[in-house]
Amino acid sequence: MKDIITQIFEIENKIKPEDFAPFKRNFQRIYHELEEEGYIIVNPKDQPYDERDASIEANILNENGSNLRISKVLKPTIYKNEGGNRVLIQKAVVIVE
Repeated sequence: MKDIITQIFEIENKIKPEDFAPFKRNFQRIYHELEEEGYIIVNPKDQPYDERDASIEANILNENGSNLRISKVLKPTIYKNEGGNRVLIQKAVVIVE
């Protein structure tokens, strides 16, 4: 299932913002159905980068600043609710600048 979620995420990110409006509702419904199945998909784009975050694998392009931010997300973080516990299924793969 994580591969399907990653593919949906990639398709969503490849659609240009000006062309996204007709697909917005479809993606919302897909993500809603995934949430109903217990999956939590996190897109950490534009968040501050914290090297202690175990849910992220980062490629750092610019280490010259202290305010590093996640500029691009190649794969989202995926969790699954199992028996009341949130289990990490996939680490996010990100670009940090």
